[in-house]
Amino acid sequence: MPPQQPPQRNEIVEWYNSIPPITKALFTLSIATTAISTFGIISPSSLILYWPNIRNKLQLWRLVSCFFFNKISLGYAFNLYFLYRNSLQLENEVFQGQPADYMFFHLFTSGLQLAASSLFGIYVLSDGLLLSIAYLWAQHHREMPVTFMFGIRFKALYLPWAMIASDFLMSGAIPRASVAGMVASHIYYYLTSIYPSQGGRRYLQTPEFLKRLFPANSRAFRGGFGRQDQASGSSTSTNNNTNMFGRHTWGTGQRLGS
Repeated sequence: MPPQQPPQRNEIVEWYNSIPPITKALFTLSIATTAISTFGIISPSSLILYWPNIRNKLQLWRLVSCFFFNKISLGYAFNLYFLYRNSLQLENEVFQGQPADYMFFHLFTSGLQLAASSLFGIYVLSDGLLLSIAYLWAQHHREMPVTFMFGIRFKALYLPWAMIASDFLMSGAIPRASVAGMVASHIYYYLTSIYPSQGGRRYLQTPEFLKRLFPANSRAFRGGFGRQDQASGSSTSTNNNTNMFGRHTWGTGQRLGS
């Protein structure tokens, strides 16, 4: 009997399976929502945040799809990469072994962004999702050097501000979705980290039902090709430098019909 050949490895599948669950959901929803609208499976107008249809026709999916709707472009490819990278580090390091806390971060900041959208007429919040993740990542990697747009180097702390300033210079308009995402993330960070560290009470707590839905675990998914490692216990990145691969178009909050 001839020796059996070991099954062929598919590195793409192994890499995808190695992504931690919440980052995997964000990554997958962004690709799926963008693809179905780009290829005409679903009309883009049915995915944006249009409050009259939510209230009158109960099109509740818009409350979710508006965070993942994009147009396929080079800028979108960069956005998708940064969403994956920053979210992966947050889930593996800052929220290591506590997926319920990371899920609560997204629910809390998304709720604030939805409230802002109803006040300021924002129809697409994908940039807000990116900035909320980027802001919290920057707060926890404040001293890490990053390279941005034509080789400009500065601390990660200033990255969200640089992204918003670049959006403003490129579009000529205030990127309301990005600002909403950053402000929402700052409110979360202030209530969970800054204020309690100053002796104040931590008012923002992860609900118990989320802890039951997303139980704590001790395994960190590294997101490498087919590699899963035990949690290292480190809360800082092992990279000494982050290359932003030049500046891409992060986009602005899109108005209806734009």
